[in-house]
Amino acid sequence: MLEDLEPPVRVFPCRVRTIASELSEADKDILTKAINDHASWPVKTLESELRSRGLSISEKAISNHRKGRCSCA
Repeated sequence: MLEDLEPPVRVFPCRVRTIASELSEADKDILTKAINDHASWPVKTLESELRSRGLSISEKAISNHRKGRCSCA
């Protein structure tokens, strides 16, 4: 009866994933490319530009997402 008993996998929120899920497909693609473009988009610059467009994603959330330290990895 309990042979396959295992703890549930918890999925923690990721601010980048949450924001991306609320965007149109075109904007989601643009955000994904910017998040993955480390050379052109330093974390602070990306955070500032997103904030100026009304998207609140902290530097830490962007950095964690880039490093695979969020639940998206």
